[in-house]
Amino acid sequence: MRHEILRHSVAIDEQEVFCLIHKPVALPEIQPSHFVGRVASWAEYAERRYGDSINPVMTYVESGPHHVSWIHHEGDDWQSGEHFSTYHVICDCIAGLNGNSPQQSVQHVLGCNAVLHALQRRAVFVDHTYRTGEILAALRGPDTGDFEQKYTFHKSAVKTIGDLLELDARHPKEWPGNVISGEHRVSVLATLFQLHPEVVKWYGRLLEESGVIEDFDGEILRLSPESLAA
Repeated sequence: MRHEILRHSVAIDEQEVFCLIHKPVALPEIQPSHFVGRVASWAEYAERRYGDSINPVMTYVESGPHHVSWIHHEGDDWQSGEHFSTYHVICDCIAGLNGNSPQQSVQHVLGCNAVLHALQRRAVFVDHTYRTGEILAALRGPDTGDFEQKYTFHKSAVKTIGDLLELDARHPKEWPGNVISGEHRVSVLATLFQLHPEVVKWYGRLLEESGVIEDFDGEILRLSPESLAA
């Protein structure tokens, strides 16, 4: 994906950047998929009650134990009748929620500490896999605040966020630390890139101005259809 995000152009020596980072290392998943307990019971009920198709991609077991899963969820919304096919996070807190809307399901579990812990662990895993933090650390001025970093740092950070959004859009099964495919929260991105949330919000506004994302509300980043089609 190629987008000119910032207003001024600057040359970045790709070979120099490559020499500053290590070859990516594939890490084993922290927790294999254990789709059991209340979250699995909810899935079985949704399949019987609404005819949904729910397939777990991976599951983190948090304290309790508490199961937090990234699933592929397909079906027809019980209220609107609209068909959906998406990936989203789910956990044992889902018990007791009426309906099968992915958006409502995500909102229902977002306040759960186990979900937040799982998102943090997933952000760390993504960081280790794609070396996002390491690349930015190589460009970061050690005695300079996030906002005062050099242009090359900001341009690289903005481009990396754009690439992450595209990864999710094209390969949502990879679960790049979001709560539902097509949406990325500033708080999770700030954890992933080890940046102040206000800096990530600034990047979000730059991405919106350049047409990479649409309708940025200060918290949720969504890739624009035009950007995905490019």
